[in-house]
Amino acid sequence: MKIPRIVIAGERSGVGKSTITVGILLALKARGLEPQPFKTGPDFLDPMHHSLVLGKPSRNLDTWMFKDKVFSSFLRGSRGSDISVIEGVMGLYDGLDGRSEEGSTSHLAKRLGAPVILIVDASSSARSAGAVALGFREYDPDVNIGGVIFNNVGSPHHLEMVRDSLRGMECLGGIPHDALAELSSRHLGLVPATEDPNMERYGRIQKMIEDNVDMDRMVDIAFSAPDICPPRSRTRHSRAPRCRIGLAQDEAFNFYYADNIDGLRSLGAEVVPFSPIRDELPDVDGLYFGGGYPEVFAPQLEAASGMRQAVKKAATSGMPIYAECGGMMYFCDAVADAQGGKRKMCGVFDAEVEMTERLQAIGYVEVRARKDNVLSKSGWGTRGHEFHFSKVSCLGEKEFAYEMLRGKGMIDNKDGLTAYDTLASYTHLHFASCPKFVRRFVRNCEMWRRR
Repeated sequence: MKIPRIVIAGERSGVGKSTITVGILLALKARGLEPQPFKTGPDFLDPMHHSLVLGKPSRNLDTWMFKDKVFSSFLRGSRGSDISVIEGVMGLYDGLDGRSEEGSTSHLAKRLGAPVILIVDASSSARSAGAVALGFREYDPDVNIGGVIFNNVGSPHHLEMVRDSLRGMECLGGIPHDALAELSSRHLGLVPATEDPNMERYGRIQKMIEDNVDMDRMVDIAFSAPDICPPRSRTRHSRAPRCRIGLAQDEAFNFYYADNIDGLRSLGAEVVPFSPIRDELPDVDGLYFGGGYPEVFAPQLEAASGMRQAVKKAATSGMPIYAECGGMMYFCDAVADAQGGKRKMCGVFDAEVEMTERLQAIGYVEVRARKDNVLSKSGWGTRGHEFHFSKVSCLGEKEFAYEMLRGKGMIDNKDGLTAYDTLASYTHLHFASCPKFVRRFVRNCEMWRRR
């Protein structure tokens, strides 16, 4: 199977790879190709921009959370596209820790046999930029670095110097700094694309790439990737929905992996999106609340008192409900900002969430279930990640769903508030890392439907 593919990697975070990737996707689309975007690692925000500009879901690939499913996820996601573009995470070699390559962009590139385009920040350097690129190539010779793009180039003469500094690597272009062609950020990373769909800025990013990057050569490098031998796959037969699962999806809740939604559907669930800010609760058999920015939209969530009451009633009646991070915050009594102001939430759990100025937790987690819950049985384990600027207080005596084998969790290395048939945690899960968790959730929703 021929799948042209390329990885866009940075020498570190903050070198502009997200903006450059968006520009490359748009430039490929303008050339008549159908690109399929992917994101390395457990990121929700970059894929939103990919999805917005192309009108199709971007998909996450992670060699630590679900390394055994990465290859099949990539093949499934690439189906029907002309070229697959994989945005890296952090620096090329950054992953689980300082020793292991798991979770890194380099590990994924090797697993997929994908050439890498390395983004190097050329600001405040000249010939030394070549030493940086050379070090990245020599650090792991098994990583195929097919070319280099220099970002923040000051002038044509500056580009000439950094191009001449390369040893045995090809320069695909140099991009000047343009503040008007940068994706905006806030405390959890990029501002979600749906909040700031500035098409004029996307157009400026596309032109910046087309004017400064050799796209013909980049396409050639992508098409040079070796053929892939696909694993044998099972044919799925369509069937009537086993259950209906409400998906909280609006500006407050939008951190979802596309494969998680597809996973629910593949198990026979009809996914019903709704807005906790504007809509009424739909007639469903279960609820899934992802992460997002409930703290930013807390006034609107508080004002939607009918929705809050309906969600609490669904929870107390025993409907299967799963909520992650921002979703977990919504199920507590209140969310307090850093200045002490409070906004009422659903009150399913007798707890409050306090926003903090400092990051409270970031990174991969590994959990083991301490008790049976809506997703898992006692003793089941899985991997995920956490990332939040908040902490939960007023917990009292609670039975937590998870013991943290890795990561911080909520308190005392535990995570996962449980009540009725609701589970709410800081831990984010990619369902490819825990297929039996999602099967159990869908079965519980089906049982609720049949009650």
